[in-house]
Amino acid sequence: MNSFFEPNCSCQGKYLDKMLQPAILQILYDEDLHGFMIIKKLSDNAMFNGMEPDRTGVYRYLRKMETSGLLTARRDEERGKARIIYSITEEGKQCLDNWSMVLKQYIVSMVSFVKALDDTLQRNRG
Repeated sequence: MNSFFEPNCSCQGKYLDKMLQPAILQILYDEDLHGFMIIKKLSDNAMFNGMEPDRTGVYRYLRKMETSGLLTARRDEERGKARIIYSITEEGKQCLDNWSMVLKQYIVSMVSFVKALDDTLQRNRG
């Protein structure tokens, strides 16, 4: 990228927080986890390029997803430390399935859009 862009410009792809929901649902599909482990796994997710997402935002989003019925939360008092363990619900699994379909359609649209952008740039460079 050109250096004249601001470091946090959305044009650099840093604001993909809309992908937080499907990423969390994917993580919880196979196992129930507490918030810290969800954040750790999110930072390992390709969408986050090894960067840890904002912890406060993730916890806020987890509560929002619980309120909307996509997750359940239970207290776990093991090892002397109270933690909230999150689980995906059937509604959350259906939501993740829908995300998969929508993102596949989005990929097709994005490939077409990027091709049109490249064509435009190519025409205007020569």
